[in-house]
Amino acid sequence: MTTKRLALFMTFAMICCCVSKAQDTDLYTFGKGKSLLGVNVAVSLGNNNRTGIAAFYEYGLSGLFVDECTLGGGIFGGFHKDKLGKEIEQIYIVGVKLNVHYQFVDRLDTYAGFAPNFNIKTYEIKDDEANFECYFHVGGRYYLTNWLGVFAEMSTGYNNFSGGVSVKF
Repeated sequence: MTTKRLALFMTFAMICCCVSKAQDTDLYTFGKGKSLLGVNVAVSLGNNNRTGIAAFYEYGLSGLFVDECTLGGGIFGGFHKDKLGKEIEQIYIVGVKLNVHYQFVDRLDTYAGFAPNFNIKTYEIKDDEANFECYFHVGGRYYLTNWLGVFAEMSTGYNNFSGGVSVKF
């Protein structure tokens, strides 16, 4: 199954599972005690034009300074595949995310954070590698309903740009 088909299938499955969820009456897009579950498709531009897929879970840990600001933490995992000449590189990533969320306008959740992670690179010809890295990212999530949002993110990691869907519960 190709990365695009897998991303489409996961997005469709998540939406189908959550269609019957009752709408929240929250005033803010993300807050203490709330959870996010999401999936995204990523691209990396530059020397290597990688594509990848990732999934994440995030929980609102505490409110900060003002009602619209929340500290969130969670886990994520991803897969990237790249062809380097005759070599095929596959990257498996697992890590944690810490984000500071701030709502500037209704339905728009902006966030910035970092993601310490462990990744394993496998190759067909040369030896495999394992690394510990930390990525920084900024993004925005727009809620179509009180529980379903679409987002875009920029990162210093393997996926320079990513976009996807998330469900708040």
